[in-house]
Amino acid sequence: MTLIQVRVSAQYAEAVYRAGGYPLVTPTFTGYGEAYAAGRGWPEPRPQGLESVVKAAEAIISSVNGLLLTGGGDVLLKEGPGYSKEWPMDRDRDFWEAALFNAAVKYKRPIFGICRGVQLINIALGGTLWDDIPSQYPGAINHQQTTSRNNPSHKVFFAPGSQIAEICGQTELLVNSGHHQAVKDLGKGLVVTARAEDELIEAVELPGPLWIMGVQWHPEALVNGAPVYLTLFERLVQEAKKVRVVESPTKLPPLKTGAVGPLEKPLTERR
Repeated sequence: MTLIQVRVSAQYAEAVYRAGGYPLVTPTFTGYGEAYAAGRGWPEPRPQGLESVVKAAEAIISSVNGLLLTGGGDVLLKEGPGYSKEWPMDRDRDFWEAALFNAAVKYKRPIFGICRGVQLINIALGGTLWDDIPSQYPGAINHQQTTSRNNPSHKVFFAPGSQIAEICGQTELLVNSGHHQAVKDLGKGLVVTARAEDELIEAVELPGPLWIMGVQWHPEALVNGAPVYLTLFERLVQEAKKVRVVESPTKLPPLKTGAVGPLEKPLTERR
């Protein structure tokens, strides 16, 4: 029997707590991700159990004030030019976090994505990724530092008038870097709010009433270095406190195991 573990770095939880929030870690349901990643669409008859996972995501999101999508392995990477087995992938996590994102949009919860999280936000809104920066992005600086992520390694430059520039109170910032994927074509409604020295996209946000922001670096690993890195978590908590949580309208059906398939409203396939 394979033991499935759900883990997240304590640095995320500590950053949220220091910013005034109470972090909750959600589970990942297994057995759904591979068929979703294959993009086969709904087989007939429709598999049983998938709706219960989507309902679980809605029940969780409707009971909390916001969503933080954390870093991790590659997002939706297929065996294309940037594919390498050395990069970990988790199709079940792709599926589950996509369901959480859809639910957060539905219930108008603020969303903050970090590293993998900003990539998932972009994919969820119909965008694309650089699957492997070193082999696909000419002139790239090193985005995979070998030193500790507790130390910054390169600069990012904020777009004037952007929310992130206002939150951080400056025009540029030293950040850490540990990724080989990155945002390429923007998802619907997103705008670029920060770029690295090589012009690679480092932060995005969604203008409008629903607060959605994503950054490519790991601010949770830098909060002990300077107060500016905690400000992004403080804004997430501020936005979350605006949400009035009522009793969840979602009634959970029994979870049926062994079903596979994509989301009812799947993420747009990358080109």
